[in-house]
Amino acid sequence: MGNVIIITGSGSGIGRTIALRFAKAGYRVVINDIVKENGEKILAEIISQGGQGIFVPADVSNIEQVRNLFQTTLAEYGQVDVLVNNAGVPGGFSFITDMPDETWLKTISVHLTGTFFCIREALKTMIKMETGRIINIASIAGLMGTVGSGEYGAAKAGIINLTKTCAKESGPFNITVNAIAPGMVGTPTNLKLQKKRSQFIETAIEGTPTGCMTTPAQISETCFFLASKSASNITGQVVTIDGGAEMSTNMDSFMAQHLIRRNKSASNNNHGK
Repeated sequence: MGNVIIITGSGSGIGRTIALRFAKAGYRVVINDIVKENGEKILAEIISQGGQGIFVPADVSNIEQVRNLFQTTLAEYGQVDVLVNNAGVPGGFSFITDMPDETWLKTISVHLTGTFFCIREALKTMIKMETGRIINIASIAGLMGTVGSGEYGAAKAGIINLTKTCAKESGPFNITVNAIAPGMVGTPTNLKLQKKRSQFIETAIEGTPTGCMTTPAQISETCFFLASKSASNITGQVVTIDGGAEMSTNMDSFMAQHLIRRNKSASNNNHGK
């Protein structure tokens, strides 16, 4: 029987690509998503290709649902060998001064608190097994901050710090904990924007030394390596996959000017009423 991997937020996007990569390698894949249709669709795709897996819906910011995710996995497979914390939510763009409380709370609860809940549950099993791999999907925003998405950058920075602390605590049990920090990712949405010559995407690419967005496949391959025996002595690390974008400030300059123009426009419209 193959190893067991739980991938949160794997009904679409990056998580879906990771799920397909591990299923192809013989892992028994636990798909998690809050959208039932997405989770069932990717599970059907895995099974049609000869893979094995189950779908467990759960909101990772809800501890009871997270516990059910792990209890269901253990009841079905009896083990958890790899956990990939990928679940996230999109946020609106705003300066910190304009950010609604709900945006901050929702982003932190899903990205950071959700990652914490899942790590804690995974460790209960991995420590007993005295082996395991935990991979957290962070972002270069967590390393350098990001204009217009302060809540997202803060959540990802928290994930990076949690990764390092967890690596220190779980190392003696043969458990490695690492993070992947992508730059702009070529998701279906971003690729569509690129075709439409979106200034947002063009600015990001112009500020990337390689001139390319990161692909979901590059992230999934990095995940696969970090879960492998070859990476058994790599822990507490943040693997940046961004084409060198972390070295650029193009996006911050673009977002700052965009938000200033938007705020001025909103202010002028209000005065005109």
